Amino acid sequence: MTREEQKTIVAAVDTTDVSQAMFKEALVLASSLRARVVMVSVTPEYEGNMNRFFIKDAEHQLKEPFEKILADAASYASSLGLEMKTVRRHGKPSDEIIEVALQEKADLILLGSSKRLQFERMMLGRTIAEIIHDGPCDVLLIPKKSEIRFNKVLVEINDFPSRPEAGMRAFDVAKSYSSEVHAMYVIDIAPDRSLRYGVQREAEQKASLVLKEYVVQGESQGIRVVTEIGRNMPEKCLVEYALKHNIHLIVLSSNEDAGMFEMLWGSVVERVASKAVCPILVAKTKRAKEKSFLSYAL
Repeated sequence: MTREEQKTIVAAVDTTDVSQAMFKEALVLASSLRARVVMVSVTPEYEGNMNRFFIKDAEHQLKEPFEKILADAASYASSLGLEMKTVRRHGKPSDEIIEVALQEKADLILLGSSKRLQFERMMLGRTIAEIIHDGPCDVLLIPKKSEIRFNKVLVEINDFPSRPEAGMRAFDVAKSYSSEVHAMYVIDIAPDRSLRYGVQREAEQKASLVLKEYVVQGESQGIRVVTEIGRNMPEKCLVEYALKHNIHLIVLSSNEDAGMFEMLWGSVVERVASKAVCPILVAKTKRAKEKSFLSYAL
């Protein structure tokens, strides 16, 4: 495999427990795919003045924990006989991580994610949302204490086939890992609309048609698809189904046309990530003839 053929994972780590656990999963995935790993840690800007509180060498104290996590990651990779590049940046985390992903021509960005309330997600700067929205490639979110496995994959296909990214990415995973694919169409109708004549029935009919088309496309590729219609908020349907059926990976499409309201209050991806216990693959739009990262599995 040449360097041009080898795929690149950019894994962003910080000082949180969930992030430190994530880099081990990044190395496991890279090893299985024979991909190269670029581990990046970003020391955020400090807008206050620590010197006025008589903290000596304030800049060093601020960046030291971020340097340590990179050193720990490199040491762990070395113990496994794996090569890994480390990059330390300073600035706004989402901007720096995206820039590294562009420079390294990343095929996948790995981020740790944790369960958070809506208020907490807003207060934490929406780093994940910005990376998903503006990043150049698919993003894999790894919750704390989860493992990267692909035996059973759940994909939401509400936008299929007009936006096929998530559905096609689930097929890529299935073909590479002999995964079992579960496809869900979520019907989430506002209470005032649900009482109107025919609205619920039309939604059910549309869901059935979309699911049938997805099953046909799966069968054409030798993939069996289990289907389900969810009837509630997407995050509730997806997370509960994943728990009930021991799903290992949830695949969602990114909304690259999201407006300010959605960026403020959170997308389906963020809401699912705040509750899910398994990894989430966020599929970005691919250029024509461009294969997804996980279709290169051995």
